[in-house]
Order: sequence, then C-alpha cells, then structure tokens
Amino acid sequence: IDRAQPPLTLRGLSTPVIVGPVVIVGMDNGRLLALRLDDGQPAWEQTIAVPTGRSELERLADVDASLLLSGDRIIAMSYGGELASLDVFSGEIRWRRSIQSYTGATMIGDRIFVTDSAGAIWALDAETGAAAWKQEALAWRRLSPPAAHEGFVAVADFEGYVHYLAPSDGRIVGRTRALNHRVDAPMVNVDGRLYMQDINGRIAVLELTRRN
Repeated sequence: IDRAQPPLTLRGLSTPVIVGPVVIVGMDNGRLLALRLDDGQPAWEQTIAVPTGRSELERLADVDASLLLSGDRIIAMSYGGELASLDVFSGEIRWRRSIQSYTGATMIGDRIFVTDSAGAIWALDAETGAAAWKQEALAWRRLSPPAAHEGFVAVADFEGYVHYLAPSDGRIVGRTRALNHRVDAPMVNVDGRLYMQDINGRIAVLELTRRN
C-alpha cells in the first residue's frame, strides 16, 4: 500500500493496531487507514485532519500518536489539531475534538486522557468527547503520553519527573523524579509497576506505596 507523503512531516510513526480482520495505521497525510489482514486491501480510509495553512509547517497533520483502542472504537490524534473517535469496522467518525497532539492517550473508566502539544492534559468523555477538565499547570514541559497507574493518571516530562493527577478533577496529587532526561515513549503499566525509558535509553520502574 502506497500513499503520497507531504514534503514536511513529524519525526516518527504511529504503531499499527490489529483489530479483528483489519490492521489500522495512522499516516502523515492526516488520514487513518484500515487494511484487511488477509490481502492488504483497504477496508476503509478516513480523514482525521485536513492540512491547512500557507506554509508546510502550518500544514503538518501527521497522525503519529499511538492509537487508543477501546471496544469497537479507536481514538486517533493528529498534529493538525483534531482528535477523533471512530468505529473500527466502518471508519465512521463518532465525534471530534479540536486538540493538537503527537503523543497519545489512555483510558480509565469512561474517560479518555490525552496530552496536547502545549503540555495541557485533557479528560474527555469516551462516548461524547465532551471535556470533563483541562490541566495546564504542566504547560510546555514536553509531556509524555499519559498512563494509568494505580488509579491515577501519570505523565512524565522533559526533565524525567513523573506527575500524578487525580482522574476525577485533574488535581496534581504527587510527583517524583524517576530519570534525568525526557521521556517520549509511552509508559507501560504491568502488575502495578510503571515502566518508562528516557531518550538516552535509561529505564526506570515506579511502584506506588500507600501510607496508612
């Protein structure tokens, strides 16, 4: 499968997601493409963001953030300023939000949590896309994709700090320095431990302990 690539794109690609008989991939032209696993033919293709603006920089619309799968819907984010929830089988868009992101999202309960390009963290209703809250206290700290950890929303920043937020209202309830450099890759939660890697290849593991 070949698609035209814009003259200027972000560095990186989203990870393909396999759902039943199709694999879904985000592309640098602002579109999401589902291919049939048995023969590679397109099952559907949907526009997440349309490149706009006079310069190539303004027209960046890459779908580079990790795709978030939840049941029969998939959440896709574009640097072009759109976040959308789609039906995984038809590609039909259920809702859209104007949020510019190149990192990723996570889901806790019925809410989606996403970091935008300015470093704000959003909580969105998974069914409607309505914003429950927006936390801007960590603006411009080049935040990682959010991760769920022991009932909290965790994000890492450009100095290796990990910040914990309450999913109900976005309050920052704690922070710790796990590494010395930026964490770009998604953090992974396995058996109550949060694994992360900074841009220099160092790995840290966090485990929460509750005080009596």
